[in-house]
Formats: sequence, C-alpha cells, structure tokens
Amino acid sequence: MLDIARSIQNQRACDAMTSRVVTVGPDDTARAAAEAMLRLHVSGLPVVDGDGRPLGVVSESDFHFSDAMIRDSQRAAWLAILAGGQDVAGNYLDALEHEGETVRQIMSKPALCIDQDASIAEVANLMTQRRVKRILVTRLGIVVGVITRADLLRFFAPKARHPAMPVTAEAFEVLREDIRVALAKLRPAPTRPPAPTAEAPKAAVTGASLKDLVNAFERNRSKLHENALRQSREKSDGLVRSLLAARFTDADLAHLMTRASEAARRGETGVTALVFPAALCGDGGRAINLPDPDWPASLRGKAADFFLYWDKELRPLGFALSARIASFPDGFPGDAELSLVWGR
Repeated sequence: MLDIARSIQNQRACDAMTSRVVTVGPDDTARAAAEAMLRLHVSGLPVVDGDGRPLGVVSESDFHFSDAMIRDSQRAAWLAILAGGQDVAGNYLDALEHEGETVRQIMSKPALCIDQDASIAEVANLMTQRRVKRILVTRLGIVVGVITRADLLRFFAPKARHPAMPVTAEAFEVLREDIRVALAKLRPAPTRPPAPTAEAPKAAVTGASLKDLVNAFERNRSKLHENALRQSREKSDGLVRSLLAARFTDADLAHLMTRASEAARRGETGVTALVFPAALCGDGGRAINLPDPDWPASLRGKAADFFLYWDKELRPLGFALSARIASFPDGFPGDAELSLVWGR
C-alpha cells in the first residue's frame, strides 16, 4: 500500500475521471434523461446549463413519482412495445408516464464538484464524507468529467492480480483508510523553525517611492486586463471559426423543438434558438444592435443556416424570429441571440 501511496502523490482527479461525459439540460424531459441512462448503462447524468456549468445530477433514485392509475397488464404491454423485446429498468416506466416532467423538477442539487487538479486523496475523502457515488470534475467551472467509486477502485487496483471485486461502501472505506495511512508515512518529520533573524531597517517611504508603487500597480492591472481581453478574443475567434463552418443540424433542431414545446406548455411565448459571438456577423453585430431591418443579411455560418431554415419551414407556420445583442463586454457587442417567437 505504501507503493500505491507513492504512485498517487502526483495523481489528480483528471487522471481517474471518465472524460467522455454525456450531460442533460435542466429543461430536458425526465423521459429523455431516463432513455439516455438506459442507453448508456449508467445510473446518473450531470445536469448542466448552456455553458456547461454544473446545476445538479439526475440519477435513478430521482425517478420516484406517485402511483399511476394503470393496470399491471397495461403497463407490461406498453413496456414490451417501447422496449422492442429488450430489458427495461423498472423506474423507466415512471419516467414515461410523467414525460411532461423536466430534469429541473427531479434532479438533485447542487452538484457535488471538484477541480480537475485536486488530488486523488481529496476525491476519496470528499466522496466518503458526503456519501455519494459520483463527483463531477470541473475545469474553470465547466464540467469536463465524472469520477465514480468504481473509477477510483479501478484506478488503485493492481493490474491483473485479483479478480474484480464488487464496489461496496465497505471496500471503498477500507481503501481510503489504507491510502490515508500510507500517505501519512510519506510525510517528512516536522523540523524546528529557524531562529528569527533581525530585520533590516525599512527604508523611509517618500512621495516619489509611493508614486512608483502606484504606477507599478496600475501597469500590472492594465497588463492583466489586456491579457484577459486577449484570451477572451482568442476564445471568441476560435468559436467564430468553428461556427463559420458549422450548420444547424437535425439534432440542433430536435433540441430546439423540445425546448420550445416545454416553453409553450408553461405559457411562454418564445425560446432562445441560438447564441453566438457577435463577431460571427459580417458587421460585428452592429445591424442587430441598431436594429436594422436588414440585419439577417449580416448573418454568417450556423446563424445564417438557421435563419434560412426558419424562413423556409417555420415562418410559413406563423413563427417569428427576433435578434438582439445579449451582452456588451467593455462596451462592445459580445454575444448575439436569435429567439423563436410565437403567440403575439
């Protein structure tokens, strides 16, 4: 176990996490979440907002609704039709009978998260203290992975020595305690602090030296601000390049129609269809901000593709399309937003 402890001293959460994470949104239906869990053979899914920030977790234990007034024979027949002969989890029928429910209504929140650079020992301690089966791993507040108890046990398990053991709370606790003890043995013995030395007399603060300090602080603050702006522009430029080549896909349309249907059920008269950097527009978003009636001519890439779809398929059905600049970082157009509107 001492060898295991040495081997994990520099190991981080990102080394043990599952990085290919499937997530659901808070406005997705409970049925959609249940279908995804069945298809992926997992017991829970992270719930994130449009930027990938964690909002909660929906797991199999969240699918506990009130008793349905359907006879057992009818339930079995419906399941057989939907499953096409495949096995279906018991809680799945509850989700089907209440498909109007959204993930937001049943999810557990807030989500338990840990930074990707946290140590494996921190992950194990947090998981044990909070008595959870999974922890979301984040980078700069965005979900990038998931760590489960099974992930940790597989991470620590010796290669091809023993047959796989079931993941139980007792096994996990024993492993965590062994790691804690082994790490404690690796810590260096405390040393006596050095004797204090006499400090050199501080130079007197003059008006000139104070001015130099203020100027240095202002230069540093300006440099930090410039670096932040540069990084933001680089990120936006990369997103614009990808959106220029992207198209509004069938999957995008299905997601939009699902959210629009749910919004209509709530009595709302519109839903955000697409958010993109204003730089994707040929004029940097100026026509949308005015607003200029010819703003659609400034759209490019995925935004233009969606406008063409709306104009051909949704506009004849009475749906309107509105555009606005949603943010103004440093006084300039940031993100633009297209919304599908009805009922006005």
